[in-house]
Amino acid sequence: MKSTQKILIIIGIIIIMGVSFVLGIFVGQMNAPKNDLAFTKVSGQTFYANIESIKQYNDGSFHINVKGLDVNDINYRGNFTFKVDDNMDMTWRGEKVKVSDLKEGNNISITFTDEIVNDISPTPLREVIKIQILDDER
Repeated sequence: MKSTQKILIIIGIIIIMGVSFVLGIFVGQMNAPKNDLAFTKVSGQTFYANIESIKQYNDGSFHINVKGLDVNDINYRGNFTFKVDDNMDMTWRGEKVKVSDLKEGNNISITFTDEIVNDISPTPLREVIKIQILDDER
């Protein structure tokens, strides 16, 4: 084999490796998860709870205190509190409901995105994104 043939083979291998590298970076970027609000909502945590109290304050805001159900992971069986308003995504059997439809004793699912601090009781949830009433009747 002549030295020019060897050089052409080496150059061809280097070109193939370079194209493979660039193609791998391009495909990796296309499949990388996006760090936007929609991705954050999908990665939220959901747990089940029973409403223990609903309090309305003078400013018109509602605060709900709940106790996590036994079906939850041990970290979500405690007491939690959070603020709600009618702009929040609240549903019962797929239809939108208002804060006034929530009652003490309702079983609900709560989806939130903030990190929790279990050392405080009741644990405050600041970024609740969805509440779903689980009971058969409202």
